[in-house]
Amino acid sequence: MKKYVFLLGCAFFCAPVFANTYSLPSTHEALVGHVEYSATIYNENVVDVTKRYNVGFNQIVNANPQLDTSRGFPAGVTLKVPTAFILPPSPREGIVVNLAEMRLYYFPKGSDIVKTYPVGIGKVGKTIPLTNTYVSRKILNPTWTPTADIRAYNRNQGIILPANIPPGPDNPLGPYAIYLGIPEYRIHSTIYPDSIGRRASFGCIRMVEEDIKDFFPLVHPKIPVTIINIPTKLGWLDNKLYMEAHPGLEEYPATDTTYEGMVNLIDQATANEPTLVDWQMVSFLAKQHDGIPHEIGVKINN
Repeated sequence: MKKYVFLLGCAFFCAPVFANTYSLPSTHEALVGHVEYSATIYNENVVDVTKRYNVGFNQIVNANPQLDTSRGFPAGVTLKVPTAFILPPSPREGIVVNLAEMRLYYFPKGSDIVKTYPVGIGKVGKTIPLTNTYVSRKILNPTWTPTADIRAYNRNQGIILPANIPPGPDNPLGPYAIYLGIPEYRIHSTIYPDSIGRRASFGCIRMVEEDIKDFFPLVHPKIPVTIINIPTKLGWLDNKLYMEAHPGLEEYPATDTTYEGMVNLIDQATANEPTLVDWQMVSFLAKQHDGIPHEIGVKINN
């Protein structure tokens, strides 16, 4: 039987409007969603769980380090499903992609909601640039023109790619493509859904087809897109401070994944807010980047 437990208690839960859509907290707060706990099903694997809960491969692996994720799970083991999120510390507008988190956030203009989806990102050395850009256009059933480095990579594997691949089951872009102001980079569906929450592309942002089918009609040219890399996020909710820590990316050495770096982040966040901090929990998160928001402090009433 599936068991659901609120991470933060009912008073702190931002109820989703529907899957992956959450009510925005106030400007000074940043926590949405809740963590689910579920008993594993015999012989299901990480990919099965990601499809069932619409999360990324990385999320399940990082949140459940006690499980052998290389094989099917035994039955009845408690599985932690990380579906609570601290919103990125960037303007709440347009599209925000946090590479370290492998997650996309969309803030529809004029609304009080945020939509968030797991994504796949570029291989080491092939990540999309950290930048501010925009949606340039979107295409349904796009034709794929492989870049020179993709053609070279496939040639080394003994595969000769055609100059263009038309829409259809063999097109890696799938049926939806959102083009950005950065040449050769897109947000698109994928015929490889197992790559969501992994480093697998040549720089593009991959989405599960069901997700981008929901997302695609909402996106229009000129919507701002912000590409960030923030492994450790902090956020307030009801005078409590939460931390969500993810592993850093190899090509972006990050100081905020270490205990010292986390201390600096906390010092900045609490400079004008006297706060009692659980340093033991901070130490745990510096060692175990589980991608789940944890309460690490509470404001001290003056």
